[in-house]
Amino acid sequence: MRIGVDGKPLMAPRAGVARYLEGVLGGVAALAPSECEVSVVSPAKPRRTLPWVLWDLQRATAEFSVFHFPFYYPPLFPRCPATVAIHDMLFLTNPEWFLQGRRNPLRWMVPRGARAAAAIVTFSEATVATICDGCRVPASRVHVIPHGVDGSRFRPPDPATVLRIRRSFGLDFPYLLQLGALDPRRGTDLAIVAVGALRQLVTDLELVLVGEQRGKVEALASPPAWVRRLGHVDDNVLPALMVGASAVLAPSRGEGFDLPVLEALACGAAVVASDIQAHVEHFGCAVELFANGDAEALEAATRGVLESAEREAELRAAGPQVAGRFRWEDSAERHLELWRQVAR
Repeated sequence: MRIGVDGKPLMAPRAGVARYLEGVLGGVAALAPSECEVSVVSPAKPRRTLPWVLWDLQRATAEFSVFHFPFYYPPLFPRCPATVAIHDMLFLTNPEWFLQGRRNPLRWMVPRGARAAAAIVTFSEATVATICDGCRVPASRVHVIPHGVDGSRFRPPDPATVLRIRRSFGLDFPYLLQLGALDPRRGTDLAIVAVGALRQLVTDLELVLVGEQRGKVEALASPPAWVRRLGHVDDNVLPALMVGASAVLAPSRGEGFDLPVLEALACGAAVVASDIQAHVEHFGCAVELFANGDAEALEAATRGVLESAEREAELRAAGPQVAGRFRWEDSAERHLELWRQVAR
């Protein structure tokens, strides 16, 4: 069985889809299925996603038993059975969070592509209903396969490493950490309000943001001096940054899964997260939840962690245990089984 995979998300600039694709491909390589040959098909030079998928990959599908599209949509007329990963439907339900708004090509490509695909992969039960409603496909076509976490990269670091990394970034004061691309849905505005209130409790507390700017965030136009923006940082320093934080904040207003939360849990960070469905479904027993969109609730939940060493210790201990349930090998095995079914 020849399996083709769209490798364009692995090219720069990389986003969360690259992390997913890396994980699945690494899991497949570890499983080494004898009857499957997996080929990653990538453009030879930078190429816009829409023509790459609709033109180049339309033709490439003729060479495979099944082809997997990790970024939201396949060609409209694939020449072999196609599977597609739909990470969320936020571009349809909340267009105001995206630069292109209602002109976003995902709004028309994803429903058409979903109906052309043999099967759809998503990453939480919370997303299934919105895919079925927004794309007009039956639930039987949608397969929930949670992400995994790379335990070789994301694991509790030793205290000396945490101290060294903190010093290398000049993080001399207590800090709260937010991970992920900066855009309107991520809730950075909530984090700034909450940390401003918490500075009455911890006067030198800082908010550290890790991630590239992907959209206009009004709260970051003139941020307070205690907001630190580190931009993109390498994976090898992320565990120490996460564990060195008094807590990792995940105030996102909408996610299909939220891989940065899983990676923070795997490292032993204390996480305070919005009570969106994906967070509750996958991580609810290992994070401190707060009411989505409510800055005062975020402040109260975080205050509870900062004021209780016992609660902080509970969260730090629970994280690696919950993260241990999420393995890329398991995700890869379920992808392989789906590809086998589709090819048959």
